[in-house]
Amino acid sequence: MNTDSKVSALVAFVGSLSGFKISKEIDGNYNHMGATIADAVLQANMKYESHVRPRINKIRQQHPQATTLSGLIQLLSEVPTTTFLDWRGVDRANRFNEVVELLSREGIDSEEEFKAWLSSDSNLLLLQEIRGIGPKTADYFRILTGFQTNAIDRHLLNFLKKAGIKATGYAEAQTVINLAADEMGIARAHFDHSIWTYMTKNRIQRKSKCHDASNKCIETDAE
Repeated sequence: MNTDSKVSALVAFVGSLSGFKISKEIDGNYNHMGATIADAVLQANMKYESHVRPRINKIRQQHPQATTLSGLIQLLSEVPTTTFLDWRGVDRANRFNEVVELLSREGIDSEEEFKAWLSSDSNLLLLQEIRGIGPKTADYFRILTGFQTNAIDRHLLNFLKKAGIKATGYAEAQTVINLAADEMGIARAHFDHSIWTYMTKNRIQRKSKCHDASNKCIETDAE
């Protein structure tokens, strides 16, 4: 199956799902460097609604001075990063600090400047030199700053699998999903979030429906 065939198959699969809804709003475009970096650093393998979004809202409300990178750096000279993030773990705090240090070296101050910097693939590679940041998080930074693309994670890969599509790697998975969004007339970043939301809710529903004698969930492929 070539890429065009995979795109057509994905479009057809989405059309067959009665419970699939297109997200009209997505997180991001904060115009707040502290919130943007925090969102990208905290979101991996976390429940976004309960663990990430409340912290991002708090950062935006309580730290208006962190809108720029220079303001954020000044704030972090007075407040520990773990306090700023409201996060006990030092790994993500260290990752946050490394992103801040990289962007400072690169001369970035505003989110507009950050977005322009992210337009270069070579700069995405610089981000990925930071431990814990891979292609998915690098692309998620792009989404948060207004790019129309997707960030491939296990939810998007499992969605492709459900559609009977086997991608050869990250790049092809991203291309197939982006082109399917274009064909359906959906903003790429919104399609990304729509798939993520569908798969997340579907996983929770499966776990609540099926239990064995040991009260452990046995997941099925029910839609």
